[in-house]
Amino acid sequence: MMLNMQIARDRKFSPHEETTDFLDAKREKFFPAWRNRQLKDAADALSEGRGDVAQPIVQRYLEKHPDDPPALHLMADIARRADQLEEAERLLLICIENDPDCPGYRFNYAVIVRTLGKYEEALAALNFLLKNDARNPVFRDQKARVLSHMERFTEALTYRRDLAEEYPQIATVWIAYGNLLRYLGKQDEAITAYHKANQYAGDSIAAYMRLADLKTYRFSEADTARMQQLLSPDLSIEDRANLCFALGAAYGDQKRYAESFDSYAKANALLRTGVDFDPDGLTAHRMRCEALFTEDFFRERRSWGCESYAPIFIIGMPRSGSTLIEQMLCSHSAIEGLGELAEVDNIVGGRLASLEGGQPHEYRIGAWFEFPGGFVRAFSRAMSEWNAEDFCAIGQEYLAATGNRRKSTRQLFTDKGLTNFGYVGLIHLSFPNARIIDARRHPLDCGWSCFKSRFPAGQPFAHRLADIGKHYANYVRLMAHFDRVLPGRIHRVLYEDLIADPEMELRRLLDYLDLPFEEGCLRFHENKRAANTLSSTQVRVPLYKTGMAQWQPYEPWLGRLKTALGDVLERYPDVPDGAF
Repeated sequence: MMLNMQIARDRKFSPHEETTDFLDAKREKFFPAWRNRQLKDAADALSEGRGDVAQPIVQRYLEKHPDDPPALHLMADIARRADQLEEAERLLLICIENDPDCPGYRFNYAVIVRTLGKYEEALAALNFLLKNDARNPVFRDQKARVLSHMERFTEALTYRRDLAEEYPQIATVWIAYGNLLRYLGKQDEAITAYHKANQYAGDSIAAYMRLADLKTYRFSEADTARMQQLLSPDLSIEDRANLCFALGAAYGDQKRYAESFDSYAKANALLRTGVDFDPDGLTAHRMRCEALFTEDFFRERRSWGCESYAPIFIIGMPRSGSTLIEQMLCSHSAIEGLGELAEVDNIVGGRLASLEGGQPHEYRIGAWFEFPGGFVRAFSRAMSEWNAEDFCAIGQEYLAATGNRRKSTRQLFTDKGLTNFGYVGLIHLSFPNARIIDARRHPLDCGWSCFKSRFPAGQPFAHRLADIGKHYANYVRLMAHFDRVLPGRIHRVLYEDLIADPEMELRRLLDYLDLPFEEGCLRFHENKRAANTLSSTQVRVPLYKTGMAQWQPYEPWLGRLKTALGDVLERYPDVPDGAF
């Protein structure tokens, strides 16, 4: 009766989210065998992604057996798949109360509450399980994840090291260990762990992918030859894509640029297959925002929102230098860095779903491929109908949610949810005193970096050069609109200026935040904070200029990106003609 609740909500490349078939097999032992044919049929349907078939079966069964733990557990998994995590949590608590001796219910409860950011509750559940089964690798793996989220890294690292030593034949155990080492700035040790995944467990495509993600690692010709041998049509789409991304990096290291571009193009084509993504979705949202958010609109709502000054929203495109900006800021004594948060997206998604009668995941701007019709309509309606109390409540809900993640008493905190650029109008109405920083990088550098990056959480717009160009252009035009109707509200940091004169740009940024300059912000690479993004290795070293103009060797193949960017490229860093 194994229902895998290893949730990847708000997924990003992370030291917390490695899973293995080995651990999945161990997890199957957590549940008793099915004793009811109806429930088994429902579980089979659910495992095939057919929740519409499973749900009525379970509901009918619960009408006669309302307290049955296996049925309630199935219903919890149905709720989880519908992104109703609070409901899943409630149902799992009933399962635990009715059958406290079943480890599976308590374990899945721990996974759910971890995903909700309730780390103390997750840790308590796992500690209970470990009292009875202290060496269980699944419980220890999950506890390492929770401890990492709680920033208790020394303890988490001990669990990761022990698991790697006990199960050296499992590649993803080594990779999870390597990921945590990487985010703690122990790059050489991380590389060793990734190599051990290959050494002990046979060639691991995931290990090659992680090495490519390090950006500073250089593949040898032997590495390249081995990856070429591994590439096979028999591999899964994801494995082939990951291997092509790694080969793209390897060929680039060897200045074999045509082969490098071809590998990146193949990787992105594989990931784009079957994705129902409409690149015009953001265009529709931008145009609606331009029509809706006028100077008069904001003037009439001038006194709305939550009074808090605490949030600092860092917005923009992926691969724009946002991690560097955050690392600098959270090296200041007044600022805590919380990383890439999805709280705005989740809160708005839930409220729009209530307004429209749908599911929260259907109304989150972060799900770009689900974005066009329903979201644009619902968002526009909400902005027109919600009143001062609604926006104040959004602010208070956001502060409560982020409060669960905070570990310090610093007065300010950063939220680096980049897709929040689509919520600028709402953020202003909810937090008129909060600061908004737009991290911007040259469109060809940014666009090429997106195309050659493997985003584990998924960025559907990044798989085609034309889509990247359109996405970037929409983002620039939307920010230009807010510059006009809310002059001075958004502070822009150009990556190229930050690299050229970091102290001057940092002083400008801290002036905008009404904070005094601190020398430690320029020594951001000494900050021991774990950086949980693709740029985690770059922020461990002083500033360097080699990250600029990386697109130039690939220019012969970037025509579609240039065409889609249009005058946004021609006028950079200025805004395009007609943006206002």
